[in-house]
Amino acid sequence: MSPHEERKVPGSPLEREQVVERLCDHYAADHLAMEEFERRITLVHRAATQDELRALLADLPSLQAGQGSASGASGTASSSRTGLEPAGSTPAPARARAGQVRDNQTELAIWSGRTRTGPWIPARTIRAVALMGGIELDFREALFPEGEIRLHVVAIMGGVDITVPPGVRVETGGIALLGGFDEALDPDQGGFEDDAPVLRITGAAFLGGVDITSRHPGESPREARRRRKRLGQERQKAREELEDRAAARRKLPGSGDR
Repeated sequence: MSPHEERKVPGSPLEREQVVERLCDHYAADHLAMEEFERRITLVHRAATQDELRALLADLPSLQAGQGSASGASGTASSSRTGLEPAGSTPAPARARAGQVRDNQTELAIWSGRTRTGPWIPARTIRAVALMGGIELDFREALFPEGEIRLHVVAIMGGVDITVPPGVRVETGGIALLGGFDEALDPDQGGFEDDAPVLRITGAAFLGGVDITSRHPGESPREARRRRKRLGQERQKAREELEDRAAARRKLPGSGDR
């Protein structure tokens, strides 16, 4: 086989998976920005030959010891324990002290599971990547920092489940390619407190799913669905009552309705 013919060898599915895994390792080691990581993941699925796959890794630095495949990081992540108690049934989430909050945090699950639940302190910027695995980020008992948390998620043939408590302003913006980027949040009940925590979620789902739901601590998914349905019905009923009263006022003499 000539050198020219060798360069045209098609990339196998296994080789694609290996390149994706290496890109995840480099992303976890901060060798790639989020935008560049997502761009290269897209190019992996477009690559037709082995050379095109190799080119996606060629310009990256060597991984140091301990920066190898994160697929061994299975199980439940240890929670940050503090002397502060979560807010429990109080709508406003508990707060962490400024000195307790990290700037960056990475949650990576490759053919495995990763969980953050109970009392824990989220970093100001969180990157979560699930490759043929699952990540659960439960913020219901989390100790929130002041200001906003930026959470960027990528689900590739995997899933990321995000649960937030009432009292947190959630802003989302994501894309889905043969996947889902879905949210089931409480209906707006008149806005939030001025100092309410903000969770800004962005990212993408490639043949995977990102699900964002709001639930009270101890509340099951079924109970949350029923509560949201009830809140929606009450809100609709209140809107109809306001419209009926407005229509009645327009019919009063001197109302200007001719």
